Amino acid sequence: MRLGILGGSFNPMHTGHVRMAVEAREALGLARVDLVPAAAPPHKPGPGLLPFGLRLRLAELAVHGIPGLAASGVEGELPPPSYTWRTLEEYARREPGAELFFILGSGTLLDLPDWKRGPDLFGLAHFAALHRWDMDLEGVERMLTAHWPGVRREAPALWRFPSGKTLSCLEMPRLDIKAADLRVRWRERRSLALLVPPAVEEALERGGAEYEAAWGPRRPL
Repeated sequence: MRLGILGGSFNPMHTGHVRMAVEAREALGLARVDLVPAAAPPHKPGPGLLPFGLRLRLAELAVHGIPGLAASGVEGELPPPSYTWRTLEEYARREPGAELFFILGSGTLLDLPDWKRGPDLFGLAHFAALHRWDMDLEGVERMLTAHWPGVRREAPALWRFPSGKTLSCLEMPRLDIKAADLRVRWRERRSLALLVPPAVEEALERGGAEYEAAWGPRRPL
């Protein structure tokens, strides 16, 4: 089975996240893509982050009814902080025989050498980077050859590593949606229609103390 893993803080999950999962599933022929909220993201510590259980619930609402997409709370069962290498090793344990594909946005691709155990990542899974506008593929080439000896370019947007794993750079529709902007809109009680899936919009509109504790108080009605 070809299994995709799309991780993120998802604070909150929005339409761009869901569309990224759909695009990767179709382009790579994946049986399933799991959207995996980070339980304790090391790059976003401190206040402003919804509790993990609430972010997981929003992810479940976001993918409900979409073929081939699921939400996974696996990182809530792993020691903090939430590192990609640990998640991939856990997936390999839970899904023996699955061919794993880790999906990320192009904006974070060039940071891979600085990730915890970054040099090991291309031995644990295939990677797919999705971009919403022209991507600097030559910059990707320079980064890969500088940090992963033996990598070879097999196509303009495809590289293979000595482990046999690959990196694919894929295009997707441009949906310039940012979670930080959504949090501002939520506090100001502005419409989130079409920016987040309808079930997520409904949950956010209901709101609650946990949302305000993380994101700040909403404008009074």
